[in-house]
Amino acid sequence: MKRIAAAAITLALFSAGVARADDRPSIGLTLNASIGTHEEATGRQTVPLLPIPLLDLRVPFKRLELEIEGVPSIGPVGYNSGFTAASRTTRISYGFGTLRYRMPSGWSAGLGAILYNQETVTSQVVTGTCGPPPCTPPSSTVTEDDRSRVGGMRYEIGYALALSKRRSLSLQIGVAPSMHAMIREYISSFNRTFDEPESASQIDGQLRYAVRTAGVTWAYGIRYINYLAHFDSNGALSDRNTLFMPFAGVSFPLGH
Repeated sequence: MKRIAAAAITLALFSAGVARADDRPSIGLTLNASIGTHEEATGRQTVPLLPIPLLDLRVPFKRLELEIEGVPSIGPVGYNSGFTAASRTTRISYGFGTLRYRMPSGWSAGLGAILYNQETVTSQVVTGTCGPPPCTPPSSTVTEDDRSRVGGMRYEIGYALALSKRRSLSLQIGVAPSMHAMIREYISSFNRTFDEPESASQIDGQLRYAVRTAGVTWAYGIRYINYLAHFDSNGALSDRNTLFMPFAGVSFPLGH
């Protein structure tokens, strides 16, 4: 799937957002630093360290909570392609929605959906052949453009611990066991488009510490994302993204 999920790809993300200490709807923003690797059949590269913005909207109703989260289109971001004389850039966006039930014991369970959109462009200079020196071999640039949309259901379990009236610590773990995508690949030298289906799965989690002060909630923590995809045709590795993402964020209540 030739993407940063993180960024990630982009990222993840993910059910992160910012913890709330009241029952009012709220909107928040977190900045997430990407630390990890992106792996394909051609090798493994380090994901660029980027401040990834994530928007979060939560609407509680008694013990239920609706959360919508997303990363706007980021990129193109350049990084190591794994090939000589080749460059690679990725653009990624992410969306997530879940309905969560909070139990009096502090446990919670959620069901939702997750969606990634990505475009990766790889450009490589290819040198041709010619006669003996002083002939200069001709060269040309071959561009490969990969686009995909990956989506699936996500199941979540969590636990929140109130440390005081204003401070809380929470842990959330999510699993998307069956995600599906269709990669559309265009190679300039062939002037043709190829479609390749793939299947993927993702495990993600986050540990978050939140403090509410003067109606504003500040949150700090770390996310973990492990995304794995294979081609449906032969089961070969499409890509794998493993990310640790420290984050800091703020949220504001809506209404009075």
